[in-house]
Amino acid sequence: MKKSFRRMRATVVAACLAAGLYQPAAAIETRPMPPFTVTRPDGAVVDSAHLTAETQYVLLYVKADCRPCDRLLALIRNANSPQFTSRVVVLVNGAPADGDRYIARLIPAEAGPVTWYADTDGGGYGALRLTGAPVLIGVKDGRVMWSVAGVLNDAATVESVVRTWVTY
Repeated sequence: MKKSFRRMRATVVAACLAAGLYQPAAAIETRPMPPFTVTRPDGAVVDSAHLTAETQYVLLYVKADCRPCDRLLALIRNANSPQFTSRVVVLVNGAPADGDRYIARLIPAEAGPVTWYADTDGGGYGALRLTGAPVLIGVKDGRVMWSVAGVLNDAATVESVVRTWVTY
């Protein structure tokens, strides 16, 4: 099992690097998901351990004034797969009202339900040790398994990485 995971992880990193990231994939260091809180669209505060019921998911960290983030969210809009959207969690930097407008603008209701939270105080940004946006983070069993920061030149590659992780 560990060998197949290592192969898959190496494939993900290689695909992302080949796609032209402006920043390399983060060093592969599995670590527990750090504790932080975020805000649901309805105003309720949620702990990082309870972002989703899924045990394996992709966390997308985005900012509303970020064109590369817009391109990344377009993947969700075009996914047309309940399994895909149920295993993707979006963290939007800023207030819930701003995040609501941002998500509504980029992901129409017909794309299906999208789990998203507002990182109102930047606590998630700091706890995850991020240095920019957008960032994709692979989480499994409460552990950060990999992360990719930067802009990909090819949306199909990003979609392939996310689909591989959420269906693996």
